[in-house]
Amino acid sequence: MPHQKITQALVDGLPYQDSGTLWVHDTELAGFNLSIGQRTKTYYAAGEHGNRFIRVKIGRADVTKANEARAVARDVLLPEIRRGVDPRAKQLSDDDQAYARILAGIREARPEDLSDQMARRIIRGKAKRRADELTVGQVWAMYEKYKRASILEEQGPEKARRAETHITQQRRYLGGADTYGKDGPYASSLEWPKGWWDRPITDITPELCSTTWRDLNRTRGRRTAQMFFMAVQVLFNYAVAKKEVPVTSHPMVIDAAGDGIGLPKGWQTLRAQNEVERISDIRAWWRQTDKMTVIPKSALKVALLTGMRPTEVLAMKWENVDLDAGKVWFGMTKTTDYREVALSSWSVAQLRRLEAMTGRQEYVFTGPTGGRLLSLPNVTRGKDRWTPKQCRKEWQTVAVEIGIGDTRRRAQVGKGLGGTDGHYVVTPDLRDVVQRVADEIMRRVEGAV
Repeated sequence: MPHQKITQALVDGLPYQDSGTLWVHDTELAGFNLSIGQRTKTYYAAGEHGNRFIRVKIGRADVTKANEARAVARDVLLPEIRRGVDPRAKQLSDDDQAYARILAGIREARPEDLSDQMARRIIRGKAKRRADELTVGQVWAMYEKYKRASILEEQGPEKARRAETHITQQRRYLGGADTYGKDGPYASSLEWPKGWWDRPITDITPELCSTTWRDLNRTRGRRTAQMFFMAVQVLFNYAVAKKEVPVTSHPMVIDAAGDGIGLPKGWQTLRAQNEVERISDIRAWWRQTDKMTVIPKSALKVALLTGMRPTEVLAMKWENVDLDAGKVWFGMTKTTDYREVALSSWSVAQLRRLEAMTGRQEYVFTGPTGGRLLSLPNVTRGKDRWTPKQCRKEWQTVAVEIGIGDTRRRAQVGKGLGGTDGHYVVTPDLRDVVQRVADEIMRRVEGAV
């Protein structure tokens, strides 16, 4: 098995084998290989996946040039294998000659200009077109695989077994069950008899959501409509966070009445709201929060002073918190694969005191049994009732009031780097922004953490 740099001259010069297969391993790009048999020469990308060795065919040497195959291996297949993804099982995979056909048209027109950089651009364009063909069912299958692995790793097999029932029920609402009653799948039509299951995910628009919401309310009842759109919400929360899926935003129901009555949790009308939802009395909120026990009190104050989502606050782990650098990071959130959240000096001091009192367990905010705190409490005073989500909205409102730019404000709360941008835009240093907003909030509450 020779090891040489695979060039076009080498490929053209090596003879076919009378028996067996000759493998040539590239000396400059580990994992890029060439096989030579009795009649064909074929390029492969190879690597370790799931404790086993796999090879992914790139294309035959008689239709694919060496630099083209190298670009495919280097920029597409090998990075996927290193990330634990088997390219052979992905919906975005293509047949053996797909890349060659993409490149052949341009090479025929301008053979001297097809550089590796141009090859990468063409490959990305092809992948995008293939991604546009993904169906709701295919994306849901990707989500199921991710969700099962995530629960098993983070919460153990018992939680994974309990979650399986919920996953199966949500799959049923989207049209992925094996059998249905006489009415057929939910949201089914003559054109789409399996409901949304076989529809391209790019077809799911706010207008379609609005129509489906009204139809399900009328034919199946409001509860069914709510459960259906809860499953859709889970689907899109996953889709917008994955670059393999051509979705960058979450569709919303266009509620003609504009009151949002009956909409499932997390959905809202597209009609503009006149009233800003924020904490109406920040000093009263702070005083009432100080009456709570140390863990929920600290969690709510961190939420208010950083603009984090309640789910992000609850998911904070000590291993992902750097108090010296003033930041916390998350592997996957509602809109991104990875993002960092800056901490002000107020939040750092709060977390240091909490660490001194409770010690470092897995999660920053622990529940009574030592696991993660399951939810943040509402803050009440008489008839006033403030939800944890209002902390995030209050932070954003204060940021606007003191002149923080929209781009930096959205980046801190996780909206600026959603969808495609989140995969290549470096998280900016937002500590000065967070400090200014936190200082203003503390001035208004006239308190200290």
